[in-house]
Amino acid sequence: MAAGFLFSRELALAASPLALVANFPALGFVLQVFQGALRAPQAHAMPEWRRWNDLCLKGLLLFMLALGYGVVPLLFMVSGLGLFVRGGAAMVLGLIMMLLAMLAGLVLGFFLPMAVARYLEGRRVEAAFHPIVIWQNIRKVLAEYMAAYLAAIAAFIFVGLIGTVPFLGALAWPFLAFYLMVAGARLFGGVCLGAA
Repeated sequence: MAAGFLFSRELALAASPLALVANFPALGFVLQVFQGALRAPQAHAMPEWRRWNDLCLKGLLLFMLALGYGVVPLLFMVSGLGLFVRGGAAMVLGLIMMLLAMLAGLVLGFFLPMAVARYLEGRRVEAAFHPIVIWQNIRKVLAEYMAAYLAAIAAFIFVGLIGTVPFLGALAWPFLAFYLMVAGARLFGGVCLGAA
């Protein structure tokens, strides 16, 4: 996470694919933590940083699952920004579309952890995109799942606020975000295990 963030800050848009690829091992590690929590939620051992090719592939997979859930909010946001910069009456429509993008992101993000658990359970990508089955699994552990989701949102908002601190925030944010993703993977892995 840190390398990707620093690359994207330093080299701007031209290096953003490089920044994304630099994050794949970190995302792969997060997926391994999630998988470990699904198998043995009481185990305190973390996976090892080894087999970097495997970590990169798992990171790519997690990125693709998240992109599948994030494509609708992303389209709303890009369209809204395009309208917003035009000004005039289009600016209001753009603002509405950006608000819809945030709402869609929150709703679809709610389903993502259980979707990842469904993928890891069956090793089939299509299992992560069955909203009715995913909702049925969430309903089995709804109170714990909702609490974990709200805690994750609050924690990311807090880390985002830390990221706005001049200089120190830019250095601390990538590391805090990574550790927060690892903690979220452990938490959601244990919660999703109860829905199996």
